[in-house]
Amino acid sequence: MLPRGASSMPPPPNPAAYFPPPRVTLPSGLEILRTYSGAVIFLEILFGTIVWILVAATRIPLPLLQGWVMFVAVTSWFLSIVFLCVFLFGYANRIAVNWNQTDFLFHGATFVCYFGAFLLQAATTSLHHFPRRFNSTTQEKILADHEYNISIAASV
Repeated sequence: MLPRGASSMPPPPNPAAYFPPPRVTLPSGLEILRTYSGAVIFLEILFGTIVWILVAATRIPLPLLQGWVMFVAVTSWFLSIVFLCVFLFGYANRIAVNWNQTDFLFHGATFVCYFGAFLLQAATTSLHHFPRRFNSTTQEKILADHEYNISIAASV
């Protein structure tokens, strides 16, 4: 017979043993630049800067389309620099977040936004041969030849 208040069931297992806190497997400091994630962030910053410059160098024929392209380029550029600084300065070790999942979601969201911006920039570029009418006697191309070449470079 069991003593009074005792139970025949064992105590429940400790959940901390089964669900460890998320680990940061991405390195901090300059070592982040030696990983694929660091290389992708660096390329996002580089190509975001190039797209930003190329779109800003043209006359904007369709503000709604190219406004989104500029928004994506500037926002992704800024967020990529912040994300890189989190790892460079070691803040990733101080913030309790699953950095592997955050890294995957960041690059996925950036890819989706850049792909949408690519489609809009390519749509703007494809309108090169269509005339823009100022009145019944004057016509001009939507993009001049020089701007057309810049728009192709920004699309790529």
